Amino acid sequence: MGRLSSGDASGGSRYDNNFASGSGPAKRRAMVGCKVEMARNEAGVKTEKDCNLRVMGGDTDFMMEALRKLDCPTCPYGIGIPES
Repeated sequence: MGRLSSGDASGGSRYDNNFASGSGPAKRRAMVGCKVEMARNEAGVKTEKDCNLRVMGGDTDFMMEALRKLDCPTCPYGIGIPES
């Protein structure tokens, strides 16, 4: 409860955005990013469907780069802009 009251909404999870391009873990992480509008906007992708198709086609780099820019250990799914 203390973690939530301090603004940490991560649920205690840790997320890694440093996987080999096109690897299974990179695809899974990129698919999570496709569900988050902020990450899609950062990656320059309009819809979740377009994002998913691109990731399933093997291109994970665009989303992994966006996720690295939005790395926020205290945000849900580790994606967001940390509060100062």
